[in-house]
Amino acid sequence: RAGGRLGSPPLRRHARAGAWAAHRGPFRTLGGQRSFCVSPRGAPGAAGMRGARTATLLALAPALLTPTVGAEAGRKLTLQDDPVFQPKKYQKNVEEDPECARDALWGPWRRELMAAEQERRIDLAYEKTMEWGLENATLVDEQAKICIMGLISLQYLFAQFLLQEVGSVEAAAHSFRLMDSQTGALHPDLFDKASGNGSIWPITAAEVDSLRRQILRASVGGGSGGADRRRRFKNAFGLHDGDWSSVWNWRPDGSPPATVGPGGFGAANAGAPKPSFRVYVYEPDEHPALQKLARGAAFCKHNQWGMEIALHDWFLSCPCRTDNPDEADFFFVPHYTACLINHADTFQGCDTKQVCEPTTALFEQVLNESRHYHRTDGGRDHLFVWGSGMGADGPFSSWRQWVPNAIFLMTEPELWNPYPDIVEPSYMPHKDILVPGRLSLEDMQGLTRLSKPLEERPFLGHFIGWPRAPHASVMDPKDCMNASCPLNVRSVLLAMRDTEPDMHVDVDVPYIESFMGLTNSMFCFVPRGKSGWSSRFFQTFFAGCVPVILNDLYEPPFGELLDLPSAMIKWPMTEVKELVTHLRQIRDERAQVLYDLQEAGRALRCWYAWPPSWVEWSWIDVNKSKFNHTCDEWHVKNAYVAVTRLLAPKATSARHRFFWKGDGFRNS
Repeated sequence: RAGGRLGSPPLRRHARAGAWAAHRGPFRTLGGQRSFCVSPRGAPGAAGMRGARTATLLALAPALLTPTVGAEAGRKLTLQDDPVFQPKKYQKNVEEDPECARDALWGPWRRELMAAEQERRIDLAYEKTMEWGLENATLVDEQAKICIMGLISLQYLFAQFLLQEVGSVEAAAHSFRLMDSQTGALHPDLFDKASGNGSIWPITAAEVDSLRRQILRASVGGGSGGADRRRRFKNAFGLHDGDWSSVWNWRPDGSPPATVGPGGFGAANAGAPKPSFRVYVYEPDEHPALQKLARGAAFCKHNQWGMEIALHDWFLSCPCRTDNPDEADFFFVPHYTACLINHADTFQGCDTKQVCEPTTALFEQVLNESRHYHRTDGGRDHLFVWGSGMGADGPFSSWRQWVPNAIFLMTEPELWNPYPDIVEPSYMPHKDILVPGRLSLEDMQGLTRLSKPLEERPFLGHFIGWPRAPHASVMDPKDCMNASCPLNVRSVLLAMRDTEPDMHVDVDVPYIESFMGLTNSMFCFVPRGKSGWSSRFFQTFFAGCVPVILNDLYEPPFGELLDLPSAMIKWPMTEVKELVTHLRQIRDERAQVLYDLQEAGRALRCWYAWPPSWVEWSWIDVNKSKFNHTCDEWHVKNAYVAVTRLLAPKATSARHRFFWKGDGFRNS
């Protein structure tokens, strides 16, 4: 390692709830299946592909690398041959027979369920679970193929009952996560179409989202408890009071966090560490326009833009949340527009190729009707998450007029190629916080498991992707379409495919090929694409590959907290030839540098993780410590904690436009 060449190429109801808990285990097979994503028109949705693919890829890797699988013999497999793009087993039934009328069991039961009163529906759901033997995992799996909406309805009714009538947040969260993969399989428009907006099945996408938020709000945990309150030791993300003490570690005077007194502090209970700030979370049920912007949490969480939902979940279950807007330091505005706009059917006439006027109008309506917004200048205390390369411009084109001073938590620090006329980024370093894209738990675990020791990696460098010209503000894209243009760095990399045998570079191949390249290469190139940020950057750390950033304007997240230069290389994007020479020199003559870079990346990688909450199915793996091998301190070293720490110094008591003693705050 020191030198030389490295490697080579009522009571009855309570009783019923108890019985349900005893029989809940077998449902895990259904919930544990990887979710598929179906767009409003029924085609597999690209948004969920990256977050839902890893378990399938690991199982099918040998087959995918065989040229005759998914294509005629002799033809090279392409991205469209990947299993995630193939028709899913539930899709046909959801589209053609949402009532499950073809089935002798589900059809009659659906009619009985819809004819019953709400009280009776709970009984019917429990009775049929037992009568049909759905305690058997194999039967559950088979029934899901027949009537997924029926099974979702069963699980929803139980979660609602357990939260609102039994009063058990833990049991409700367990029941809800059983349906997480199933509800996450369907775009909210398709979900409502299949349920007939509540007329075919007694459930809508909005009701599922609302129940999810209720469970998260009730799951803050911590504090000293009391005779009339069952103490929850940890919150929905696995943090207890001792963990929160390390999160609330920023104070202007450097003092440790105080202890919450009898009156409470936001959602923090008496006896808990006092949060550094308080956040008021806008409730979609109270704002019809916002409800349209924050739809399909389970669906949208399972993709690379899922941090929009993840941070919403985090603040709902955070002790820093307050339901009293008059004491809030920040106001969080939830929305899932990166996901919803990327599914072009969600908002009419709106996709990623132009700014979205329908969502812009909805944001304006929410703010115009909010008294909280009018208290500050330009939304100074409002928080927005922008999860895609569109930044804020795509979903909220008039943000510069409405919220120029708001704090943006965003992935994109620069420009989006499909918007040639927008030449100023929506990211502003003095007020905003850059955040990582979301990798699924399966992505992080799978890449860690596949990762090879550096000395066993046959490739020096890796890149798989499509060629991209620079943004129009840099030069005319028509003048930079191939490797002859140094600013088309992707084309420059792809040109090495047939000339540099120690480089793993390709285009239009199944996802597994990218995973194998990440885990079999020493360095992984991260060039600019349609925009600055890319999920491939965050994947490299879990694959044990040293990232090489080839984008002069990209700034990785959390540089305020982490020593990023110790774990990566950032190289001038027009000097790829010199870069290759430099990387070979490191491999052949300075092997210890490579080991040090990899080790530093391993040490910081978990700060780029968004672990699931307990309303998600993947929480099971976290709770069983399956994630510990990848991130042994995942509950206190993650992207949520990093964002929370970076937000703390931005809280100010002087943010309102007017204030004085006696009369409270002015509203304008």
